[in-house]
Amino acid sequence: MLRHLGLIAVCACVGVSIRCDSSPTPSPSPSADLNTTVTVEFGGRVVNAETGDPVANVRVSVTALASGGRLREAQSTAEEIRTTGGDGTFALRLNDVPSDWKSLGLEFTGPAGYDTRGGRLEPTAAPCRIAPCWATADRPEIRMYPTLVIRPGESIEVRVEPSVNLCAFGGGFDCRRVLVEASPGTPVELEVVRQDSKWPMGLVESIWDEEPVLRRVVAGGVAYVYNAGTATLTARR
Repeated sequence: MLRHLGLIAVCACVGVSIRCDSSPTPSPSPSADLNTTVTVEFGGRVVNAETGDPVANVRVSVTALASGGRLREAQSTAEEIRTTGGDGTFALRLNDVPSDWKSLGLEFTGPAGYDTRGGRLEPTAAPCRIAPCWATADRPEIRMYPTLVIRPGESIEVRVEPSVNLCAFGGGFDCRRVLVEASPGTPVELEVVRQDSKWPMGLVESIWDEEPVLRRVVAGGVAYVYNAGTATLTARR
């Protein structure tokens, strides 16, 4: 059973099948009885966003619930949390979800070497309102980034894929995290040069930043390359 906590803001979606305790249930309507619940089942396959290979040992859980006109924090019970198998697949069954639910926030926590990503689950086959999402009853491929690491004196290629990770409040643009390895307090200058993107590419220090720049100094932290495409990222002291 999901535990409902306080109000929050989340962004990101996944296809579902919905079943009541005893019979199939249509998509919830605004007039649904707030005291009734449904069982939500969904599954998919987590793959490496660069190679397409399956990613095992990814922890899949619920982090948010939208129902009754509100978006609130939620937690999966221990019995509802699942981990992907060797082929990257998972199947979740969530009990006692309010029948008027509109979306469920998902979190995919990867093993060492992978970035955590989010998603949204909706009870409709129509196109999702916010990407990245999957809104059919199919078992979608959910792409997960391997963690990129850069050190002073290095240049690496960064490929930002559409609808894998979003930066800015409300999911303003595609982005990808880069871990900057340097001694604490050591200034590092980053420069990004786009290769094949039709969009401008740049750097932000946080997924909530609204103003990307071409260069950003960080001290042993992280940066995000924004907009889909391929770019060369260089780190200098």
